[in-house]
Amino acid sequence: MYVIENTANGRYYRKLGAETHQYTDIRYATPFSKWKKAKQKADILHAAISPIGEQINFEVKQHKFYVLKNQNDKGYMNQVSWNAPKEEAKMLATEEDAKREANNIANAMARVGVELSFKVEEL
Repeated sequence: MYVIENTANGRYYRKLGAETHQYTDIRYATPFSKWKKAKQKADILHAAISPIGEQINFEVKQHKFYVLKNQNDKGYMNQVSWNAPKEEAKMLATEEDAKREANNIANAMARVGVELSFKVEEL
């Protein structure tokens, strides 16, 4: 997976809507599956800022993301389900974040009598 870094402040591109975006921490960055698509977006961002005289560059970086695989149903965890297809899985920026999320969900589900466990899988 690829992300776009704003080299001026070390923050990452996050798409909010069709015409809006923000620069944020890597945990909230918008991932791109192909380098070419990320590079095209970085070039568009640079072209939009260059005319106003800002010396900001955007760099495409490869980053490992992690997903949580449900060990019981063989599905993946997303915002509303724990047996979603892999393409809809919630992506986490670090392995530690993924492990923490897996523990938090398992503990919360155990409180209501549901036994659930996840395996951290790298994309």
